[in-house]
Amino acid sequence: MKTLRKLLTPIFLLIGITAMAGEIDTLKFEVKGNCEMCKERIEEALDVRGIKSADWNVESKIIVIVYDKSMINEIRIHHLIAAAGYDTPREKASDKAYSNLPGCCHYSREQKE
Repeated sequence: MKTLRKLLTPIFLLIGITAMAGEIDTLKFEVKGNCEMCKERIEEALDVRGIKSADWNVESKIIVIVYDKSMINEIRIHHLIAAAGYDTPREKASDKAYSNLPGCCHYSREQKE
């Protein structure tokens, strides 16, 4: 019985560690915005369970997000950013969310068809 326990313990530990690690992935895409205030708002919108880190670059307008795919999906991530007032390649912010941004954060938007 001790031998069986010695064999199974490392296997269960490995399974537990793998389950805790989840399915970590990285996203990288453009988010419209202008300034450091935009950076704060965009990154704060992604301060949710399942997102390990989010870093939006003011100059390049590119965000890099490290997230756990078992806890949050890409569609939800785009939705969170759009809800904060910022357009992404997959989801446009509502006019209301955009208009609630401070004046310095109003970026150039593509016209809706």
